[in-house]
Amino acid sequence: MKKILIVDDEKSFLLSLKDGLSVHNDKFQIVTAENGREAIEVLRSAPIDLLVTDLKLPVMNGFELLAWTSRHQPQLPVIVMSAFGTPEIEARLEKMDTLQFLDKPLDLQMLEEGIFNGLNAGGKSFIRGITLATFLQLMKVEKKNCTLKVTNSNQTAYLYVSRGELIDAELGDQSGLDAALDIVGWTGAEIEMDGICRRQNDVIKLPMEHLLIEAFKRKDEAAELEKSYLEDVDERVDGFINDLSADSKPVESAENSNYQVLEKVLTRLVSVQEYSIFDQEKVLVGKSPKTSSLDEVDPTVFDAFLTDLAEDCDFGPYRYATFNGANRYRYLLFHNQQFCVLAKLKPGVQSQQVIKEVEGSINRYING
Repeated sequence: MKKILIVDDEKSFLLSLKDGLSVHNDKFQIVTAENGREAIEVLRSAPIDLLVTDLKLPVMNGFELLAWTSRHQPQLPVIVMSAFGTPEIEARLEKMDTLQFLDKPLDLQMLEEGIFNGLNAGGKSFIRGITLATFLQLMKVEKKNCTLKVTNSNQTAYLYVSRGELIDAELGDQSGLDAALDIVGWTGAEIEMDGICRRQNDVIKLPMEHLLIEAFKRKDEAAELEKSYLEDVDERVDGFINDLSADSKPVESAENSNYQVLEKVLTRLVSVQEYSIFDQEKVLVGKSPKTSSLDEVDPTVFDAFLTDLAEDCDFGPYRYATFNGANRYRYLLFHNQQFCVLAKLKPGVQSQQVIKEVEGSINRYING
């Protein structure tokens, strides 16, 4: 039988909810807790299928409870009993699959509907876990002070919230608004909460709701751009092949032929800003037509390190490596045939996209 954990510090309220939901005893069992710490003990001791929680709790508040579930049980469906925010933010968060909100004082029928939606994996309003954007919106509603440590894959960032407003952010070399807009768009992030805002100055100077909307807008635009970019890859690959076929001249050796094809492909890739090509001895044999900032770079050290690392970890030969540089530029080191290539990518371009274009162009040229 499904188990639902309801967390609230008012015993009478918990009893009334438990009594009102008793008509569904054949469908689910209600478990209660009076603060966040008790709730975590329940979540650790027994499988729970749905969490319903207030935000204002003693001992450990609802925000800390949500931060814990985000790290340890990210797939747990959640219903928050709280006033929400602006309709515009609500609509955007629903689009991003965040959690369910119910206003207090609570309507029992709405709670019943929320529970069944949460337990029904096919329900349109079924929402799993909590996103960073939702967590920040909750901070805004309750005017909280805190510092959030946010981890996403291999990236770690910090958000500083004062009275519900995001006043500063840090992500690597980035800070302020630019960092905040990148971080807020993360999905599947782990959140750790410190109940003190460890920044004093508001360097972002943008209301939370405006910041969230701008972050969503940027995320939507980036997703649309990536989709358009990937759809365009095959078309441009075909164009590369046609041009290469038309421009090709007899060459003296297979090595020269491979180099000419690789050079033409790299020159025509809109995703590559600069490139340098090295032979098997890591001697520079070609570069971008224009002056390149990569002319003096020696890939030997990087290549040797990556090769040794791959062998030590029994990964097999590495295909490519990506390095993040200053000003948000990304550098790509990869092998093709007997050549080693170091490329400076245009902002926003993914390494996998470039590898796909290069390999696709060359393979289709050779096989065509």
